[in-house]
Amino acid sequence: MLFVIWLLRRYYSLAQKMILSLTVAAFFDSVAYVMGESHPEGSLCNFQAWWLTYFDWSALTWVCLITLNLYLNLVREISTKKYEMSYHLMAWGVPLVMASLPLLKGYYGPAGAWCWITDDHVAWRFGIWYVPLFTLIFLMICCYARIICVANKRMQSWLGTFNPERERRKVSLAEEIKPLKWYPSVYLLVSIFPLINR
Repeated sequence: MLFVIWLLRRYYSLAQKMILSLTVAAFFDSVAYVMGESHPEGSLCNFQAWWLTYFDWSALTWVCLITLNLYLNLVREISTKKYEMSYHLMAWGVPLVMASLPLLKGYYGPAGAWCWITDDHVAWRFGIWYVPLFTLIFLMICCYARIICVANKRMQSWLGTFNPERERRKVSLAEEIKPLKWYPSVYLLVSIFPLINR
């Protein structure tokens, strides 16, 4: 925890903090996968299933929020620094709800290589993970299409006579967007393969 606090002091821009938060979520998500093979039913299995669901959702939520942040910055031209706390509440709160629902219902258990929602509750797998995942992927693709269209229009409109204010806006926007633009794209690309498998 102290390491994260130290890192947050070093990173000032919202984009850097969002990337750091996504990295933390992805790291803890990978820990659950390293736990390895399915455990017999019980507390450890339920914990692994909850942990997997929570951090899968957390990583997905951070990718969605990065996309939203890009959209708000570029398309709507809204400063998003004021949304930092809301982003954290969503990125850590929504996964808490989504991971806890199957736990409270007792639907976690051995499910192949890892513990997750059991084969007896396939509808819950789709309701808790797959339907929201593919819906959010579709929305992110739409969002990205809009972002690219607007970015191209802006680049065309910025050609012309020199305007210092416009140049400052352009540089500021580029600094905020540059570190964020690849994260959702990579996530979308990586998520396509499970979609094909389903």
